[in-house]
Amino acid sequence: MVSEDWLKRTELFEALEDIQLNVILSHASVESCPEGKIIFQEGEEATYLYFLIEGAIDVTMKAQEEIGILMFKIQTEGRVFGVPSLLEPYRYNMTAKCAVPSRVLRIEADHLRTQMEENPRLGMGIMKKLALTYFNRLNELRTQVVNYFKTFSPKMP
Repeated sequence: MVSEDWLKRTELFEALEDIQLNVILSHASVESCPEGKIIFQEGEEATYLYFLIEGAIDVTMKAQEEIGILMFKIQTEGRVFGVPSLLEPYRYNMTAKCAVPSRVLRIEADHLRTQMEENPRLGMGIMKKLALTYFNRLNELRTQVVNYFKTFSPKMP
């Protein structure tokens, strides 16, 4: 299991108090995953929120129901994924697969959502961090798209 201190260093939980972190950890487990293991699949019910402990996770989505496109790679310790578990309709909108043998922290989403509803300050703190995480990832994706298209732009003499 991970400690409260480790959980506090993750993207979503840095502002939480130890007692809140303990409540979250009471419904969490560490999972060791071999390379190639699918952690969750696009379209499935989103029952867990995940954090990378070690390893690397490829996050892909289907294009035209056929081709899996790599959207981003989770490689940084403490980075969150499986966020649709906190947002209605509670379905994963991408697939997460281990790129290498990995360890992840898996938190029961229904328990976390209940805690967020019962303690609005906790919920608001997590949702603020979640919005910032999405904003940062959107900016990362924009940069990748711009850099991709730059490779096709004509070179001026």
